[in-house]
Amino acid sequence: NPIQASAITRVIVAAERDACKSHGIYRIEGALRTIKAGKVSPHAVPELLPQDAPALVKVDAKHGFANPAFELGLPVLIERARSCGIAALAINDAVHFSALWVEVEALTQAGLTGLAMCPSYATVAPTGGNGPLLGTNPFAFGWPREEQPPYVFDFATSVAARGEIELHRRAGKKLPEGWAMDSDGRPTT
Repeated sequence: NPIQASAITRVIVAAERDACKSHGIYRIEGALRTIKAGKVSPHAVPELLPQDAPALVKVDAKHGFANPAFELGLPVLIERARSCGIAALAINDAVHFSALWVEVEALTQAGLTGLAMCPSYATVAPTGGNGPLLGTNPFAFGWPREEQPPYVFDFATSVAARGEIELHRRAGKKLPEGWAMDSDGRPTT
């Protein structure tokens, strides 16, 4: 539907604009696979839920991508943050597949400091482990600066974002040392 498509398009275009290839056009194929596998509804229309706390905004993504749910909740989040001094946006029943910096950048453009995070599937082995136990658990923050672009930082808690690993795979390039291990826990490239 246009709500899902336009929100995802904005994120992909922003990633390409900022030379973030791991979260740009490369992500289209993955989004389509996710839809085809039934993991996300392309027809979802997010819904702003009743607000039971002055500094909390809740959005039900209705099994859609998180991006349209974020865009729906953003104006309310900004208003609540300004009136309460702090606010949180919780998005439920969503699939997040893109960079988080786009979300915190939107908050900095409103003159606010932003913090965003989301869970992810287990793809990372802990130190000394030989199998996936942790997610990449992306985390982003940003704040506005006077007469300068905002300071925005987005990172995975793994050594590299999964998208970077996928770009290496697609290009047939070896991974840098320390990025991956085989099923026996030995370093691999």
